[in-house]
Amino acid sequence: MRDLCIDARMAFSSGIGTYIRELLPFLQSAFRLILLVDRPWREGCEQILFNAPIYSVQEQIQYPFKIPPCDLFWSPHYNVPLLPIRAKKRIVTIHDACHFVFGSFAEKTYAKWVMGKALQSHRAITVSQFSKKEIEKRFGPTHLTVIPIGVNRERFSPQPPSESVRQKMGLPPKFALFVGSHKPHKNLQRLRRVPLKDLELVAIGPGIQSVDEKDLPILYSMAEVFVYPSLYEGFGLPPLEAMSCGCPTAVSSAASIPEVCGDASVYFDPMCEDAMALAIEQARKRTLVAKGFERAGAFDWQTTAERHIALFQEALHA
Repeated sequence: MRDLCIDARMAFSSGIGTYIRELLPFLQSAFRLILLVDRPWREGCEQILFNAPIYSVQEQIQYPFKIPPCDLFWSPHYNVPLLPIRAKKRIVTIHDACHFVFGSFAEKTYAKWVMGKALQSHRAITVSQFSKKEIEKRFGPTHLTVIPIGVNRERFSPQPPSESVRQKMGLPPKFALFVGSHKPHKNLQRLRRVPLKDLELVAIGPGIQSVDEKDLPILYSMAEVFVYPSLYEGFGLPPLEAMSCGCPTAVSSAASIPEVCGDASVYFDPMCEDAMALAIEQARKRTLVAKGFERAGAFDWQTTAERHIALFQEALHA
């Protein structure tokens, strides 16, 4: 069995963390895993403590010493090692080009330099055709392979209403749900200004309001509508999670979101509050719930994992 070393320090961040945690069980059946972690958390594989901050100088200095001799090293984000390491082959996943659009001058400079190095890996993955086009807009033609991410439909399925969750979270009788962060491109500030008639907005996510993981499918199921006003996403998983729980979705027409949501959502211009309000009311009619189930069913973690494993094996034998 070949050795696969993974930089898993972002395993408990939001989007990339879900990506890492969902793929690991499948990868563990195909490779001998070695994880770089900021704290031990995964049983059944070797774990190497590596608590240097993401994007830091310390990270780059320590990479060559922390990554052991191995067949393959996978960076699930574009912050790849810049110095030589002891892996025979390298693979990277670049989720989006968000830093080029919303980043500071320093962030854009870092992204240009390090993402350029990342694209020199033996194989490179991205998660949507939109992201591939965004990356190639800045770097020219690449060898990026598009592998969409999945939905855990065992976890995200319709749930009965829970009064204990309602009381614990202080939920109103009827609410529109936002799941995301307070980062500017998530567009929450504009959504908060939208008049919602008989609904109240419930916003959860890092830096907003926390929620127990086990309660998230219940929140999706209890919401009248899920709203996703983001200005930029490389993929955008929350609308699919909502669909998988039977919640109708009103989503932004920007970036990769139409590619992901297909014909199973009501779309709006994310810069227009009136358009958001109209889309939310249209989505509440729930006529798209069946299409939502169908759309979420098209994104499966097992298929995503199988495509990753095939690409990893291809890199090893190239």
